[in-house]
Amino acid sequence: MFILFPLLFVIGSSAEPDAKDIKSDFIDIAGVEFQVVEHASSNIHYIWLHGDEKTARLLLNDHIKTQPGKAFLINNEEREVKVGGLLLDPNRMFSRNGAKRNLQKMNANLSSSELNQTLDLLDKERDRFFDTVKPPPGGLLIALHNSIRNYSIKDELANSDEISLKNSEHPQHHNFFICTNENDFKILSKSPYNVVLQKSQANDDGTLSRLAASKGIRY
Repeated sequence: MFILFPLLFVIGSSAEPDAKDIKSDFIDIAGVEFQVVEHASSNIHYIWLHGDEKTARLLLNDHIKTQPGKAFLINNEEREVKVGGLLLDPNRMFSRNGAKRNLQKMNANLSSSELNQTLDLLDKERDRFFDTVKPPPGGLLIALHNSIRNYSIKDELANSDEISLKNSEHPQHHNFFICTNENDFKILSKSPYNVVLQKSQANDDGTLSRLAASKGIRY
């Protein structure tokens, strides 16, 4: 599980806003729907991308009820979504190259026309979606995940600019931060948790963190 519990505890240490300030709406990208829950004015945005990562959703739901921020929660129960009838990992849709590789991996016998049509649709809607999800200038975008599969910090070491590794063994190697801002990395590296800095665009895998890094967004 990505370590977000202590981070949300620190962020949530301010005075609680009134529950009447909660607003709800919806946004989509290429037919993939997200519920938008906004609780008072804040420069912190949250996003939950994988429908099978239930712990992350529960944590974010509880947090946004009492603390200011804007949360984007995918309206999906499974890990993958369907775009144009094709399976896609939603955390690979943030670049054309990343989406292309994932669509080819997830869909057997995929024709070139099906692939390009889906990629063109994502290209058309990606900027609009990201402009809504990204925080205001100087703000912070937090993506919540829980690593229920084999994914761990070891998968990110080769793609990172800097690394602060406290424990690389099971189960702690599943608990880590990815950040795109050097100052955030320096602060988090003093914590007891594993942290990597990914501020460059060396590996275009279609993830939200890579897009945030390319746009200079704190993630």
